[in-house]
Amino acid sequence: MELIEFTLKAGNRLLLDKVNIQFDKHVINHVMGGNGVGKSTFAKACVGMHKYEGKIKGNDSAILIGSGSNVPAEFSIADIVKLLKKRFESVRVDNLFELLKLSQVPGNLAIKKMSDGQKQKIKLLAFLSANPKVIILDEFTNALDKNSALDLYHFLSIYNKMHEVVIINITHNLSDLEYMEGKYYYIHNHKIDQIESKKEIIEMYVKGE
Repeated sequence: MELIEFTLKAGNRLLLDKVNIQFDKHVINHVMGGNGVGKSTFAKACVGMHKYEGKIKGNDSAILIGSGSNVPAEFSIADIVKLLKKRFESVRVDNLFELLKLSQVPGNLAIKKMSDGQKQKIKLLAFLSANPKVIILDEFTNALDKNSALDLYHFLSIYNKMHEVVIINITHNLSDLEYMEGKYYYIHNHKIDQIESKKEIIEMYVKGE
């Protein structure tokens, strides 16, 4: 996915100014920045939920997955799988189901009774069944316990290698960087700059640059 002369505003406030940058496939593209720089607004713009100027190339099938749950609370995993197989390839749904280790969760367990980590796995199953080419994660591991986060790190790393997909991970969780190798980007001064190393971006984030 490529941004060309990409300019983003929130009301009259300039967030990003004429950004030109490309996010690659087969790598986790981590995006960090201080509070108020426009990370979530950027995520929404990438999937057509917020106006912007300039161009975004390669985001035709982009999806946005956040930390909150938007799956019907009364549904069970069995209900979700049944619905997904009516819309998408059964083989793909089954493969994702196994890769996410959802067979370890009782099929009749209601979404509302699941842990936050299990709910995030259900969201991944639902969204990825559509085979999107761009996946935007916005604070996706926020508030997850360590074991749940580790499960998702493992899944995303494998999925990323298996598919022709761009994954952009917008985060403030330093564990994301520790457990998922990738490329690093930092939003500041109305730009998105690629940062050479994990150590450097962590230092920038901690210092609030």
